[in-house]
Amino acid sequence: MSARGDATRTKLVDTTIRLVREVGYAKTTTRAIAQAAGVAEGTLYRHFPDKATLFAEAVLQQNKHVVDWIETLPARAGTATVATNLTDCLTHLATLRADILPLELAILTDPELARVTPPPGALPGPPGRLAEYLRAEQDLGRLRADADPDHCAVVLLALLFGMAMHPPLPPDQRLLPALPGIADAVDILLKGLAPQ
Repeated sequence: MSARGDATRTKLVDTTIRLVREVGYAKTTTRAIAQAAGVAEGTLYRHFPDKATLFAEAVLQQNKHVVDWIETLPARAGTATVATNLTDCLTHLATLRADILPLELAILTDPELARVTPPPGALPGPPGRLAEYLRAEQDLGRLRADADPDHCAVVLLALLFGMAMHPPLPPDQRLLPALPGIADAVDILLKGLAPQ
């Protein structure tokens, strides 16, 4: 992509972040994003295949520090314990909750977002890195060989977002050693994933 294309893409993401903060996901249309960014709506679709992809990119951009940490997760296989690594991972991902949950609700209620289906194959983004990590731990014999890493990653993330009953932490407390319940949940799951 050219420097101009990169600048346009960045502008679209930044505009999306601003509009979502101002009016929420439901009222942030692709038309409103394009107008606020000073581009044609078609330009938006040259950079993003759909609204859901743009929204997901905006959430990840706002939380780049977490995404950067998650990118290192597969390399952590064989270091510390699986429980420690997964607890750290889910604790980091829990800081995304304030941005992800409203997006998840929007996906459930917005027909344009709800009809988007993820591409087949490997999981994208943080779920993909989590699956890669689990696969690497399997290869080291530290997790059950018959467990599907992609499905396990989805279960772990579902567990995390199911634990959303806890109120989100204020920004100054977001990277505690572990949020309440995460270490216990990881322990329960690992008992089922342990090699036999």
